[in-house]
Amino acid sequence: MGVSIKTEYIIYAVVAVLIIVGVIAYIFVSSGSGSPLIGKQVSSSDMLALQQIANNNTLANNIGAGIVIPGAGSNLPAKVTGMPFIVDGKPEVLYVGADYCPYCASTRWGLILALMRFGNFTRLTYMESSPTDYAADTATFSFTNSSYSSSLIHFDGVEIENRSGASIPGVNLSTVEQLAFNKYSSRGGGIPFLDFANSSIENGAAVSPVLIHGYTWSQIIRNLSMQNSGIAKGVVGNADVFTAYICASNSTLNATASVCRQPYVKKIIG
Repeated sequence: MGVSIKTEYIIYAVVAVLIIVGVIAYIFVSSGSGSPLIGKQVSSSDMLALQQIANNNTLANNIGAGIVIPGAGSNLPAKVTGMPFIVDGKPEVLYVGADYCPYCASTRWGLILALMRFGNFTRLTYMESSPTDYAADTATFSFTNSSYSSSLIHFDGVEIENRSGASIPGVNLSTVEQLAFNKYSSRGGGIPFLDFANSSIENGAAVSPVLIHGYTWSQIIRNLSMQNSGIAKGVVGNADVFTAYICASNSTLNATASVCRQPYVKKIIG
């Protein structure tokens, strides 16, 4: 007995629906939608916890320069010679990275802690690294649309591409920033890139994203308070190194900022 035309249409419709559902599921999995927190402003409780960790001098001094994680680069920025990079009368800290970049993801944690020792962030957002790159979906933050205020230093955090690797509209390096990036960045504009007022620079990351990969923001923050955890030794140690080189970037800053008088700073920069 043959299949009726009506039944045949129903079969075609069911098959079509299954194909559409399959395509949607494939796109969803392939795109790596990530955590629902992505793009949302960091909660006040997480900001407070990070600020408390940043200002915990006992923790910072006990950890010092921390540890270098296998698969990452040198633990110390490289000194360079150049015209002092000053913005609004303050030494400039320039970061160039991208939301998709897993090594930028691990670098931001320590950088944010270091910068919190000199000033305050607003509108930081949660971010995860690319769902298809190394150490996929590493929990981090994004500097896009954020703001930083400090009476001691000037900070520019530039994310040149989003989590999908596409350019972010309206985000560009200034002429001076582009000159510094072109001059000091290795590997043809590699990221993450950090310039501490043209006094020292860091190309690449000192902390591998593997250290924090698979952890949520809350779990990472909890580990940062635990002096003997690998995450604290890596991330807080990285923050201590950044802090020391920010202090070393400007003699006036080094003499006036209270954080620059901490023992770990003196030990790192000599």
